[in-house]
Formats: sequence, C-alpha cells, structure tokens
Amino acid sequence: MTSTRLALGALITATLGCGHGGDAPALDAPSLDAACAGTPVRDVAYQALPGVAPGLQALDIYPTCGAAAPAPVVIWVHGGAWAIGDKANAMADKVALWNGAGYAVVSVNYRLSPETGELDPGRVRHPLHAQDVATAIAWVHDHIAEHGGDPTRIALLGHSAGAHLVALLGTDPQYLGAHQLGLAALRCVGSFDTEAYDIPRTMQTASAMQALILRNAFGDEPAVWTAASPITHVAAGAPPFLVVRRGAADRQATEQAFHDRLGAAGVASTLIDAAALTHEEVNDRIGAPGDQVMTPPIVAFLDGCLR
Repeated sequence: MTSTRLALGALITATLGCGHGGDAPALDAPSLDAACAGTPVRDVAYQALPGVAPGLQALDIYPTCGAAAPAPVVIWVHGGAWAIGDKANAMADKVALWNGAGYAVVSVNYRLSPETGELDPGRVRHPLHAQDVATAIAWVHDHIAEHGGDPTRIALLGHSAGAHLVALLGTDPQYLGAHQLGLAALRCVGSFDTEAYDIPRTMQTASAMQALILRNAFGDEPAVWTAASPITHVAAGAPPFLVVRRGAADRQATEQAFHDRLGAAGVASTLIDAAALTHEEVNDRIGAPGDQVMTPPIVAFLDGCLR
C-alpha cells in the first residue's frame, strides 16, 4: 500500500471542481413562502456505532409549518470527496426553498474517509458511506411522520460525493434492501455533478490527485470500482432522476453516459445543463436568489415527483 500522504481538503476544489465557468444570467426566484419553516431538530442519531463520532451518524430535520397534511420530504446528502463536509453546510437557501415549497427537509451525515493520512487498508471507505446514508433513509422512512413528514413521498438529492451516493442508492437495491425497503421508497433522485457514476472510466483519465481521492474512498480493486459505480446497476424500476452535466469533456461525457443509460433502461431522466457553473456553484446556487440554472429545474422536478 502506498505511503503517499493525502491533503484532501486542499485538493477537492482543484481536482473535482474542474475549473470555473462564467456567471449565468439571473432570473427572479420562484414565488415561495420562505417564512414557512418549523423549528429545526438537529443532531438526531439515526444509528450509534462503537468508535464512530456521534455527529457522523446524525441528521438534521427542518420541518415545514402549516401543512394541512403530512409534508413531502427532501433528503439532502452533502459532498466533500467522501472525506470532508457536514450536513449543515450551505443549507440556508436550500431549506428556505424547500420549506417554502411545503417540503420537510432532512440533511444527513455519514462516515468519512480520512481527510489526511496514508491509504490505510482499515480506513473508512466504500461501502460504508453508502450504507450509512441508506440507514439514514430507513430512519427517515420509519420516523419522519413524527415530525410532520410523509414517508411515502421522499426525494433523495445530493451534490458531488453526495451525488454519487444518492445515485448509487437509487440504482443498486442492496443498500435500501438491507432495511427491507425497495427502490420504490424513493419517489425521485437528484444527483448533482459527479464523475463517480462510472469509476473505472473516470480512473482512465483522472489526474494523479483525482485518482488518489477516488482510491481513498473506493480502494484499488477494479471490481470494487465497478460495483460502486451507479451506471453498473441502472435497470428498469429505478426512480426518476435529475442529473447535472458540466465541467471538462471527460466529466461531461461520464455524466451524459449515465443519463443516457437511465433513458435506455426506461428510467425517466432529466438533464440540467450547468456548463456555465463551477462544481461549487452547482451546490451554492440551489435556492439562491436570482439563480436560473439549478433552482427552476429542481423546483419543477420535485413538484412533479412529490405532489
């Protein structure tokens, strides 16, 4: 095993962001009741594992107010190269957007691969990230009614590493199946900007640092890379998807291929052309005032699958 040292916090933007695009022209934000939010319930444990920091096994709930019936639920999975990030990051605009649309919001944490260190074979890596998110979804399914949410109307969304995780859980039934749930437990999946739809393909053209990030999260076995790739598992019966395409040519080709594979399997998939945005802006623009690239298609997508 290599003794190469990682410093992922400094590498994530450089290797996964893939440069900066121009600013998109602004449109008015959708008309929403941004004040209609309940009191957040933070750091709710969805599981407790020995030796794991409780915060990594927790979720935050942002209930909506005044709903006449149980509210649809948006579950958010943060990014950060499977090594950094937190459920509280960049949530203000998202919560205002989705609470304002009448949805309860849940943001989840999961175990992280080491941010800095050697590629220790005992480190946190796949499939632990995906297993944790599946456990969080199962908790939401079983308990969100206690917080005014509707467990039969759940949308699963994520950015970057979170985009990979939600795509994997929306295509590979083993993760939710471990909790006696099928893919039908998810009304729809929004996967916003990842090259990890097809890890073997990405490894063929990855920079040295990008390859190191992927090896840190997924190891060195090509068979594991294939099993961890959402494109491997696409089949009829998966929930509808909303997918982002942006970045360099290799990245766009991988994202386009995943979208096309969904369509070929008869799975509804809508593509957001986010070529004008950076990797970070894909996340930051969701719900931001004046955004026209991310917010309108997400609003329409969720309205279609949750109403």
